[in-house]
Amino acid sequence: MIGSGIASSLVHEVGHQGSAQLDLVASLRAEIERRTARDPDGGWDVWSQWISEIVADMWSVATVGITSTIGLLAVVSLPRYFVFRPGGTDPHPMPYLRVLISAAIGNALYPHPQWRELAAVWRAMYPLAGLPAGHAAWIRNCESRIGDLVDLLLHHRVPLAGGRELGTIWPVRERQPERLLRLYETWGGDFGVMARQRPALVFAVLGQAKAAGRISPADESSRLSSLLTAWAVRGSLDVLDSPAPAGSRTMHNFTPTALPRR
Repeated sequence: MIGSGIASSLVHEVGHQGSAQLDLVASLRAEIERRTARDPDGGWDVWSQWISEIVADMWSVATVGITSTIGLLAVVSLPRYFVFRPGGTDPHPMPYLRVLISAAIGNALYPHPQWRELAAVWRAMYPLAGLPAGHAAWIRNCESRIGDLVDLLLHHRVPLAGGRELGTIWPVRERQPERLLRLYETWGGDFGVMARQRPALVFAVLGQAKAAGRISPADESSRLSSLLTAWAVRGSLDVLDSPAPAGSRTMHNFTPTALPRR
């Protein structure tokens, strides 16, 4: 069951760490509060509540492309009640809106029809018909303002990144769908070639290939399972080969005589 969901979740958690290092939640909330003051009826308050998870999702989409949104869709494809349930004080966006936000971020960073197609599939899976009228109206209002949210995210100037716009801190040029598919063709399924790449790039390439119908979910799962094993082994060997800090004991110099007597 290894696939896009693994990549999406892993990089989402990295996004929380990166967000903390750049103090993004505080700076974005401050900007959202300024927008709210200028436009009290603009619905900005809900984005403020969810911003920590939205930024982590953005980090994931920016790093692994459509792999992230497909993985998210797999995770939050739940019974209707949970997909549309108001979150209360939960920092996670309502699943219905969360997938649409992810797709909108992806389309802004990597323009391609695939994002609109994915969003259309999601809406077809979970139509608003049948929801209480007031709740459906609230969801539609939030959905209509996703574009404003994405624009704010992309152009937010990050104080701890020298004032750079948030949308420029990731390797966006290297993650465009056409480039990812070219890399997939160039690698030709060579395990050795893929194992030598950065894992995030491989996740992005294989997820894009799956989205484009070049490989099946089962093939993606099989390849990633083998690659994760290879990366884990390589990481362990790198640790063993690295010089030990002065005064520390390692398995290279540890002997039974070092054991304390009882």
